[in-house]
Amino acid sequence: MSVAPETFRNNLFPEINATLEFRGLTYVFFEQFSLPTAEQLDLIQSTLPGWSLITWGWWNDDADIEDQDIEGITEEGDSFEDFSEENQTVALTTFGLNAEGLPLGDRQLQPIDTAAELEQIFPEGDNWGLVAISCPNWRTVSACEWRGCMNVAEPDEMALTLKKWQDNWGIEALAFGGEEDDADLLVRIPAEHEANLEMYSALRVAADQVTIFKDDNLGQLANLWFD
Repeated sequence: MSVAPETFRNNLFPEINATLEFRGLTYVFFEQFSLPTAEQLDLIQSTLPGWSLITWGWWNDDADIEDQDIEGITEEGDSFEDFSEENQTVALTTFGLNAEGLPLGDRQLQPIDTAAELEQIFPEGDNWGLVAISCPNWRTVSACEWRGCMNVAEPDEMALTLKKWQDNWGIEALAFGGEEDDADLLVRIPAEHEANLEMYSALRVAADQVTIFKDDNLGQLANLWFD
């Protein structure tokens, strides 16, 4: 039986609903149906390296953890052994980026929209729930088999692209859906890169739509939508 790390008993976190194992990873489901807070993220980064917090569109207060839906979403076919440097280069090319994670120059940059409120890029309380996973943040899209970009790439290719963005600019995934038509990926941008035009160019090439919002708690957020 899986046991959640003691850090998750901290008063920054709500009650734990369930702790489960899938493909060698541990998933901890919380009774929190909103984005992780900056304080929660900071605590995990400082005390539990190798763990990540993600708000997943599959998990919500009506979900039955014991049913087989999770197993259906986190497919057995996904392989973490495919996360190689060679495969990363292929993945980046799929998104119109070079080996450095920058635009190849053969794809048009999409405009950046600005949201007036968080609700425009994250429908809080609508089929979303907080999950901790025992993997680096960039791997969460693959650990949860997120297929919102399936018309462009596979979950592992999105993960490898996120890894490059994290290495370059510290971008981290915050939320994504649990169904194939949930094509929105919400990411957090560190304060030191809020005005980084090179970074925004990469996002504008990879995604079909980019919408940004400055949150009082989490800072600069960007919603990436894939057609």
